[in-house]
Amino acid sequence: MTGGLVLGAYSLFDGVADEALADAYRGLHAQPLVGGLEMPLSEALGERPCLGDPRWGLPAVVADDWDVVITCVPTVMGQLATGPGYGLASTNLDGRRAAVADVRRALDLARALADHSGRRRVLAVEVQSAPRRALASQAAFEASLAELLTIEAAGAVLAVEHCDATRPGRQPAKGFLEISEELAVIAALDDSRLGLSVNWGRSAIEGRSIQTPEEHVALAAAAGHLAGLMFSGASDVAGPWGEAWADGHVAPRGAGPGASAWSESLLGREEIRQTLVAAGGCVPQFLGVKVTAHPRSVSVRERLIVAARALELVALAADGY
Repeated sequence: MTGGLVLGAYSLFDGVADEALADAYRGLHAQPLVGGLEMPLSEALGERPCLGDPRWGLPAVVADDWDVVITCVPTVMGQLATGPGYGLASTNLDGRRAAVADVRRALDLARALADHSGRRRVLAVEVQSAPRRALASQAAFEASLAELLTIEAAGAVLAVEHCDATRPGRQPAKGFLEISEELAVIAALDDSRLGLSVNWGRSAIEGRSIQTPEEHVALAAAAGHLAGLMFSGASDVAGPWGEAWADGHVAPRGAGPGASAWSESLLGREEIRQTLVAAGGCVPQFLGVKVTAHPRSVSVRERLIVAARALELVALAADGY
């Protein structure tokens, strides 16, 4: 794990006008706890700045001493909106090949950035076990990851980001493979460049419980495969972020201008601490925060306050970790 926390800033700045985005990202440079950014791979977010957008490029939004975690989830969800057979775990060969090609772009970018910077810049590329369970298989996922592990990526880890798996009687936010299946694939491939990352909110959504993220972290850590941990919250009631149990990147309780800010969030300092304890001393490649700000009219200044306080909550909970 690096000296700073990873911030999922692209969610934080959702709704910020394009002309204000460069200044918004530069506002993060004054945040001492930030050591890197989680950023989307390509243009799944439309005209938002991303690693694949030459108008912005890495130097425009990432400080020279920061690292990067590339997330493929915006690309995955964008592709699934038009082609339900897309994904690394797809039983549809064309859908699987398309997903492999997208992740290959991320790994090629990791290598190019390392060549440009003279050091590893991409800590991890987060991949997902899409598509929905009815169109996916563990064997297909293993085949995709085996192919991707043949690509030189300048030290970047392939981090399988666990997303909520399907549960009877519920509409899933993502609905991908079970964590047991993902860990079985990782164990079978037995490669130090492959691990599992846990998003607190997505695990809580799957289990409808604040204990589920702890259980998932404990499983990955016990197997020796905990590659990353991102603290993104969830809520069991509807709010500005969406319906109850929506994947809305709810900020931790207290991460805002007032003491009651984000009071509906299930994630707080104690939940962060307990999740870190569940890791049992296993240190992931990256640790961070992914939050949003609502309503969309919230100013950049207020968004930066949310980010700073969320980062502080994780840093306090992680003190001595």
